[in-house]
Amino acid sequence: MPTQRTKTKDEPKQLPIGGLIGEQHITVLLVSIGLRLNRGASAYYREAWNLSMAEWRLLLALKGTHSLNVGELSAVIDLDKAAVSRALALLQKNELVSVQQTRTRGRAAIATLTDEGRKLSAKLLRVSLERQHRLFKSIPKADKAELERLLRQLANALENADWEH
Repeated sequence: MPTQRTKTKDEPKQLPIGGLIGEQHITVLLVSIGLRLNRGASAYYREAWNLSMAEWRLLLALKGTHSLNVGELSAVIDLDKAAVSRALALLQKNELVSVQQTRTRGRAAIATLTDEGRKLSAKLLRVSLERQHRLFKSIPKADKAELERLLRQLANALENADWEH
């Protein structure tokens, strides 16, 4: 029978997410949580689907629309245009999106999901919603709704943030 290991008094206690600073600064706590969520998702989507987070976000964004140009995609997924262009190039190479140059919307590159991209994006949406459900399974629905409301309020506050001081 295995023996239980007990901590010695010299062992440091495990720090909370965000460390001691996260206990005093909510921004540190939020960043730490975001980084952990991103690392976990990034590792999963890379291992299971061979996708970066940018590629994953692009596939989900394109799932809900017929086509978008690089600037529109950049705004929809909140990534800079260079990162969007790099991710689109990889998705195009893997035949998940088609990218067409057009003059009807300026000199924009218009991205559209291929049939394979549509199938994959549908799977990714189901998987990502399941992962989200598992994350929140121990949190009451009312608390989850309140968290979403507060995070959206914080996101809106960032739009008008005064960073002079």
